[in-house]
Order: sequence, then C-alpha cells, then structure tokens
Amino acid sequence: MIKASLRGLLQRKLRLSLALIAIVLSVGFLAGSLVLSDTLNARFGSLFSTINANVAVVVQPKDPQAVDPVRLTDDQLRTLSEVDGVRAVSPDVSAQGVIPFRSDDGEPVSADAMLGFGVDGKDDPLGLVELREGSWPQAADEVTVTAYTAELARVKRGDSLKVYVPVLNEPRTFKVVGVAGYSGGRDSLAGESVVMFQQAYAQETFYGATGRYAGASFAADEGVSDTVLKQRIAEKLPSGFKALTGEESSEEQSAQIGVVFDFIKYILIGFAVLAAVVGVFLIFNTFNIIVAQRTRELALLRALGASWGQVAGSVLLEALVVSVLGATLGLAIGAGLGAWVEHMLIGEFELPSAGIIVKPITVVLAYALGVLVTLIAAFVPAVRASSVPPVAAMRDVVRPDKSLVALSVVGAVLAVPGLALVLTGALADMGGTAFLVLLAGAVLLFVGTLLLSPLLARPLVRGLGALIGRGSAGKLGVRNAVRNPRRTAVTAAAIIIGVTVIGTAATVVQSFKTSLEDIMGDSIGVEVMIQASVTAAPDGRQGFNPKALDQVRAIPGVKEAAAWHFDALNVSVANQPSAFGIFATDVGQASRMFPMDAVDGSIRTLAAQELVVDDNTAETLKLKAGDRTPVVIGGVTRDYTVVGVYKTTPIILGILVGLPAVEDFPGPLAFQGFVSLNEGVDAAPVVAQIEKIMKDYPGVQVGDRQSYVEQATASYDLLLTAVEWLLIVALVIAVLGILNTLLLSIVERTRELGLVRAVGLSRGGLVWMVTVESVLITVFGVALGLALGVGLGAAFTKALITIEFASVIAIPWLDLLQYLAIAVVAGIAAAVLPARIAARLNVLEAISYE
Repeated sequence: MIKASLRGLLQRKLRLSLALIAIVLSVGFLAGSLVLSDTLNARFGSLFSTINANVAVVVQPKDPQAVDPVRLTDDQLRTLSEVDGVRAVSPDVSAQGVIPFRSDDGEPVSADAMLGFGVDGKDDPLGLVELREGSWPQAADEVTVTAYTAELARVKRGDSLKVYVPVLNEPRTFKVVGVAGYSGGRDSLAGESVVMFQQAYAQETFYGATGRYAGASFAADEGVSDTVLKQRIAEKLPSGFKALTGEESSEEQSAQIGVVFDFIKYILIGFAVLAAVVGVFLIFNTFNIIVAQRTRELALLRALGASWGQVAGSVLLEALVVSVLGATLGLAIGAGLGAWVEHMLIGEFELPSAGIIVKPITVVLAYALGVLVTLIAAFVPAVRASSVPPVAAMRDVVRPDKSLVALSVVGAVLAVPGLALVLTGALADMGGTAFLVLLAGAVLLFVGTLLLSPLLARPLVRGLGALIGRGSAGKLGVRNAVRNPRRTAVTAAAIIIGVTVIGTAATVVQSFKTSLEDIMGDSIGVEVMIQASVTAAPDGRQGFNPKALDQVRAIPGVKEAAAWHFDALNVSVANQPSAFGIFATDVGQASRMFPMDAVDGSIRTLAAQELVVDDNTAETLKLKAGDRTPVVIGGVTRDYTVVGVYKTTPIILGILVGLPAVEDFPGPLAFQGFVSLNEGVDAAPVVAQIEKIMKDYPGVQVGDRQSYVEQATASYDLLLTAVEWLLIVALVIAVLGILNTLLLSIVERTRELGLVRAVGLSRGGLVWMVTVESVLITVFGVALGLALGVGLGAAFTKALITIEFASVIAIPWLDLLQYLAIAVVAGIAAAVLPARIAARLNVLEAISYE
C-alpha cells in the first residue's frame, strides 16, 4: 500500500503541486513572522551587547516611564562608585527628542532616534564614545555631535547649530566645538542623531537641577563577575532603582525595541492564518476529486484484500508526504521572507549583523501547521476513499453527488440565528455590548453561509451565466459550473472568505470617513488643524508651545485659535482608566468650533477641577451633571465636578477638562491646535503662515480640513491596505483552487470534451467554455463575499451610529467594482492553462479515453 501510494504521488504531481502551494504560503507566512521577530531581536541584542560591551552593571529606575521618575544624586552616585569591584562609572544624563536642525535650509533632521546627552568634559570611561576632533563641551552654549549627526545637520566644528530641546519647549542655538564617534571607527550605532551638552547644563535642562542622573553604568575590576558586582551594588541601591547586569540590560532593551516591530509580525501571522484557512478548502477539494477519480483503483485494492483502514491510510500518507514537502519549502521561503522584511525595516540602520535566526520552535511550528492543516483537509476524502466497495472495481461506477439537504439544514441552523444576532446588535440600543452580539452573529452567519453556498451555487451561477454564458460554448461552461455545486462552492470558498473580510472592512472605513467628512463639512467651525506627531503616548511633553497660537491669532483672517492638551498616561476617571485619555482646552471655545450639544448640564468654559464628558463615556462611568469624581492627571489625583454631558460625535468624545488642569500634565505642550477663519478667507495661505510659525517645533504638522480628515482616518486606511493584501493572498490561493478544479474536471470529462469537439465545437469554443466556467466560479465567490461583507460592514456601522461614533452608512461602490474586476481577471488567468490543455486534446484519443 505504501509503494502504491508513493507511485500514485508521482503520477499526480501537477494536481498535488497546487495543494502544495497553499501549504507553502501558510507555512511561509508563519515562518516569516517568527524569523523576522527572532532576527530583529538578535540584531538589536547584538547592538545593545556592543553598547554594553564594557558594562558589567547598569543602574536605572524601576519605572523609567513614570511622570516624575527618580534620579540619582551626586552622593548616591559616589556611594555606588565606591562599591568594592567597581573599576569605572559612566553616569547617564540623557533625553529623547533632542532634534538638531540642518544648517542650510533650517529643516529639522530626521533620524531613527533623536538623543541628547550630558558629558562631563572627559573621555568616555567605558570606551564606547571617542572624541575625533575639537573638544568636549565646556560651557552651556557648546555642544559636541557625532560624525553621523554632523553629516545629517550639515555642520562642522565651529559652526552654529540650532537644536530643539523638548523640556525647553523651543529651539536654542549652540556652537559645535567637537565631533565624536564610536569605537571601531563607527559614525553611528543604529542611525541615531546625538547631541552632547555640558553635563551641568544638561542636568539643569533635562531634570530641573544639577547633580541629577537618570542612572549609571559600571565596569568591573578584573576578576569580579558581573553577577557578583550586581549583588554588591544592589545592596547600596537607593529606593526606586534596580540593578541589571550588562547582558540583562541588553536583553531588556532589545525586547523593548522589538515591540515596535510587532505589528509587522502580527500582519504576517494574519496572512498565515488566512492562507491556512482558505488552503483547507483547496486541499480538501484536491483530495476529494482525486479520490473520486480513483474509485475503480481503490475498489480494486479493496478486492485484492486491502482493508478500509489501509485505503484511508494510503490517502493520508499522500497528504502527509505533500504536507512535509510543503512545510519544508514554506520554511525555506519563510526564512527568506523574514530576512527580506527585516532588511526593508532596518536596511538604513547601521546595526551589527546577527545572521538569519531560525529557532527550533519555528521549525516545529512550521511543520505542525503544514502537516495539521493538510491532514485535517484530507481526512474526509480519506474516509470517503475507505468506503469504496470492492465490487466497484468490476464495473464503471458513477458516484453521484451526495444530497445537499443535510449540509443545507446545518447551514440554515447556523445562518438564521446568526442573522438574527447581527440584526439585533445593529438595530438595538445595546451600547458596547452590541459589538459582542454582532461579532457572535457575524461568525455564525459567515460559517452558515459557507455551508449554504453549495445550495446557492446553482441558482446564482445560472443567473450569472445568463449574462456571460452566450452561445453553445458559453452554455456548456455554465452547465459545467452548476454540474457539481459542492465542488463549485468549495473552490469559491477562498474567494468568499477574502472578499467578505475586505467588503466588511471597506464598508466600515468608508462609512467612518464619510461621517467625518459630513460633520467636518457641515457642523464645525474649524478650517485649519495643527497636529503633533508623536512616537510615544502623548502626555504634554510632545507638541508645541501654546503661546505660539498668539502669533497665529495675529494672522489676518483668523477668527479663533484653540490649543488642545492631551494626556494618555497615568490618567483615570471615577477610578477607571480613561479609554480616550484626557483633553484640556477652553471648552467654551471648543463648543463654538465643534458640535457639542449638551444632553445634561451645560457646556461652558471650565474652571479648575471641572470637567465635561460625552454621553457614551458618562454612561460607562455612571456619571451625570453635578457628580463629584476622582480624576487622575499626570499621576495627580483631584476631585472634579461634572458640569455637563455632551452628545458623542466621531470628532469629539471623551473627558474634557479646563486649561487650569494643564498644571497637572507632565508637560505644558499642546498636542493639537484648531483654527477658525473669518467667512470667505482662503485656508491655503493661512496654512502656509502657520507652518512658518510651527517650524521650530519638529514633527508638528499643519493642514486644512481635508488633511485633518485624512489624518483622522489614516489608521483605518492602513488597516484597509493590510486587509487588501489579505485579499490578494486569498485570490492567489483561489486561483490555484480554480486551476486545480478545472484541470481535474478536464481529466474527468476527457471523453465528453472529445465528443463536443467531434460534433463541431471549435478549439476557440472549447477555450471559451473553460473560461466561462472559471469566471463563473470566481464571480460567484466574489458576489457572495461582497453581499456578506457589505451586509456585515453595514451592520457594524449601524452599531457605530447607535453609539454616535458614525453618522452614515456609506458603501464604497467603486472599490467593490474594482474587487469584482480583479476577480474576473483572476478567473480568466486561472482558465489559461486548463483551456490550453483542453484545446490540445486529440479528438479520437479523447473519445476512446476511459
């Protein structure tokens, strides 16, 4: 039986190779995501190991992200440096977001990290940084920069350099007195910009007082291990600090950086899951058809004494061989994919190479996925193969399609309650619970629809066939597509899955964007928006000085300008974390710019310790006008009075406090600015003037109303792009499935094809017949997927409208037509090879084919 199975594999190379590709794709994406993650971690681990090469112990705050992190004092640093076994100490005086400006055009430098350090005028005791020319800064108005920074800023020793320091909330001009580099002749470690200030000036600027340090690195005397020195230093540590060995610090820093790239990893895993799900249908269809074609062969094996278990095992053995081969190829391709994405992500970084990392767990998971998916998909065909009676070997056997009644009943049992849950979640006023009900209903409806798809295939394909199935050849193509509805539905399943996902996402995104555009166009009095781009959660330490709006208000044509402050760290209301953070602004002014209809209390300019809240959040927190509630801003807890509840909109929602609360924010910078213009004033020249005012605040963007809508929906567009790539993956597998089905059906209908050629059908007609069949399968999948996707997207949008997070359901017809056109092209592409094979059949040989 084993020999027979292996020989059968060699005879069905083309058929099984199509299923093989589905396995390769799913395993490749999974392996790629894991290789990417492990390789990035190894790269950054190598980087931080280089940085910490001479470091035995690192002392740092336990919570470096705290609003007011602890600092080492001179006395504490001296105590730690005197610990037995310490050879040298390098104190840490540093800040992020220190941005130099280019000397030629005044634009801020762009680098992968923007760092500022304080140095004590001496060479680095740990030997990482070395002075190449000039001197270390000795005065408050002097700086030394790395060679890479000098290149970015286009400055040299003796030039003036404008530098933005976040704590100062403005740029200052310094004299470049020296250029430094790193050991080994490197100009940069990882594409970072570094500006080094006089230590006392940096301490005063970064931390508000001299004699303060964020931490320190220690080198050990010869013969003293890192672990021993860590234990000794830990005994002398001040409260709030922790000690790590250099290796532990490298691992921690590498893990923190790795989180930044996790979104790419999760996208690749999403591709892997989708490829595995749709691949199940392709693999199932392949083995199902192969079993149907081998009926007499399997029956003969049964007649010769093979048990039902041996027959089923032979099919599963074929599946196992295919899965192992697919997993092997997928693992190799995945390693290449991970390496390519890693190169694209950090290609410009000057990181030390760590090679391509393929861990044993990656290999195990790759083979587990490939083998498991294939064996699951092949199980039902294997059981079906074992049920072939021995007597079938003695006569021609036509295995009629099984009844669709049982499958359709199960599908209806799932789809009907699923539809009821979807309608309930969309139409009932259930708040946040609606989305859970909707999600449960969507899953049931989706699975039920897939099970009902064979029942729907005949009427839908016939209806579509009336449009394109013209002529004798076209009618034959329609009949072929409806001849086996199960096969048609399974072949189209990959398209149904992909198009449903993209249809849902496209409808929700388009509805949200249209809602924003409608509200922005009709309801608000804001023509210009100022927005800070941040690399971390905003808390008042990123953005622009609100005093800059005084210059904005002086621009001719400007009616009002409002600063919005935002804190997303260490904030809570009514003893619950605030999901949307806390905004501080002049609420009275905001109510003139934005739709803020009071549903309880009043909406006005707020005094200290007063707030307003949108009605959805108020319901969640059980707040109403007049209530007193504890509010945490910047880690400071105060009791606030709720003076008003306003109606939620897609633009304004969450907790709003007055400008007096900014004193509790970790920083005084505004996160956003909104500018209204007098009637008839053109926004374009005002935007240009505001851009000049904001030029000293790197990362701050200025735009008109449309740019604000685009920025507000940018994350949704990114999601939609990712989903569109998922659709491409699904279409690739779908094309393979259609190709597989057509190839196998041509073998099944060889005699039939010979007969239709003999009675006068031309080769072109035969090609058209196969093409019609392919396109019908594809369009059937797209049509069903679009109907399901648009319906679910509309339902989710209706739930958003219920909680006032959207205002209209908008269907992206143009995008949907593009998806349909792409699917038709995919169907035509899938028909090319089968049509060529069918057209080249020898008529006489085909008629005599058994």
